[in-house]
Order: sequence, then C-alpha cells, then structure tokens
Amino acid sequence: MALFFVFQVFFGAGLLIYVLRQRKRIDLNDYLQEYVRVNRPKTTRTIQQVIDIRSLIGQSFTGRIYNAWNNLLDQLGTLALVKLALFFVAICALARFFNESFFQGDIWLVTLIFVAAGSFFGMQFLQIRREKEFEESFPVALNMMTSAVSSGESLTHAITYVGATLKGSVAREFATMGKRLQLGEAPEDVFRKACGRLPYPMFFFFVMTLRANIERGGQLKDIIKRLNTLMFNVRAVEKKKSALTAEARTSAKIVAAIPFIFLIVLRFFSPENYEFIMSNPTGRMLLYYMLGSEFVGILIIWGLMRSAR
Repeated sequence: MALFFVFQVFFGAGLLIYVLRQRKRIDLNDYLQEYVRVNRPKTTRTIQQVIDIRSLIGQSFTGRIYNAWNNLLDQLGTLALVKLALFFVAICALARFFNESFFQGDIWLVTLIFVAAGSFFGMQFLQIRREKEFEESFPVALNMMTSAVSSGESLTHAITYVGATLKGSVAREFATMGKRLQLGEAPEDVFRKACGRLPYPMFFFFVMTLRANIERGGQLKDIIKRLNTLMFNVRAVEKKKSALTAEARTSAKIVAAIPFIFLIVLRFFSPENYEFIMSNPTGRMLLYYMLGSEFVGILIIWGLMRSAR
C-alpha cells in the first residue's frame, strides 16, 4: 500500500509537470501566432505566409516522440544506446538495493517506480544541460553570423561558417542547416527540422527572421544585431532572477530532503520505529501525511517560483 501511494505521488507529479509544460508550449504558440497576425505585412499572401507557425512548432504526437528520441541520442553522444542501457541497469540495481534495505515490497513495482522516476529526471537533466549550452553558444553564433553577413557573405555561407567555426550542439545544427541549404533543400524544410532539434523560443524567432528575410529581403545584419541584443537582455533578466531566488530555491530543496534523510537515518539507527512507520497501519498514516504534505509544499513553492517569471 505504501509503495502504491508513492507511485501515485510520482505519477501525479509527473502528469502535472507534463500538463504545465504543454500549457507553456500552447502559450508560446498563441504568442507567435498573434505576433504574425499583427506584424504580417499586407502584401503577404494568406495561404502562403512568410512565417508558417504550424510548420515550426506544430507536430503530431508521434512526431514529438520521434524528435525526443533523436534528441536524446544526440545528447548522449557516442555509444548512446550503450550509455542508455547502462543507465537502466544502474537504475534497476538501485531499485533492488532500496527494496531490500527499506521497502521490502514487490520488486517489480519498486523497479517500475524507479525506472519511471529515473527516466523523467534523467530527461530533465539532459534538457536543462542542453538548454544552458544553447543559451551560452547561440549569442556567439549570432555574433559570428553578423560578422559574416557584414563582410558580404550570403546567408547560406554565413550559416555554414558558423557551423564550421563553433563547437557544440548549436554548431552542429548550423553545419547541418548549411549543408542542406547548399544541397538545394527547401529552406522551410531545413528550418522546420532545425526547430525540432532546438525547440527554444529564441531559436524560433531566429528562424522566423531568416524566413522573412528570404521571402522579402531586407537588412539581415541589423535584424540579427537587434535579435542578439534582445537575447542578451533576456539572459541578463534570467540571471538576475536566478540570483534573487537562489536562497529560496536552496532552502526549499533542503526542507524537502529532510524527511527522507530522516527516514534513512531511522532505518539504520532505530529499525523498530522504521518498521512501525512502514508496516503498522497507524505508522503508515504518518508516512502518508509526510508524503502528501511534502508534495503539496513543493507544488506550492514551485508555483510561486514560476509566477516570479
């Protein structure tokens, strides 16, 4: 029963995070569509718009799964499948250790919970790491692209130059875009595939700028400079917000970890009290209260942190 309640807590938390992430994506889609509706020039045709939002961010469920799988393999690097297999083997071994040391429950249910939680947090870790890499590399790529365009290079050669000079995932994506454009692939298809691998709002704006420039022409150098300035300001605000909320986030993590650390200590220093909490119906009520209050408290803190944005 205790393991089933823990599974419900993890499942509810994961479902809530997924819904909120989808809501954030929907808000972004609405904003981009409103931006196009207001700023679209009157000369642009209705059926074939300069910026087709659905081609950038509208994907089917299977398409999102396919992109997520490819992005996962790309983030893991060489021998990605071997690393993935070793990760799940380690998760299963950890689940067996915790089940024998703490839970003494159904090994299959414990393994399922650990695999689900490990997969979720592992994906979150990889996504956060890649997003940080993007935020650090993309402004440099914009500066290099501005320099290349200012020296008289075409858009395709500027993209290729960035991909050949930089290092990292952003550079690889620019190199791939440059090669496909040189081979004659349609820019719409090239940018759509790139947005699937770099699904970040600032990259969406960058792609929208390039597509508008290809369709209508204009001073690409000035536009990229303004985009780079905007991204610099956004990063400055994010860093300031992170600095202001660092103490609160650290305190929340410490408070959330204290009950679980207490249970681990109780298991080794007072086994009879640990068995009372895990096995006795009255003790389980205390366990349920602890898990429920932790979940509600973390949810409230997380909501307050999101509202600060």
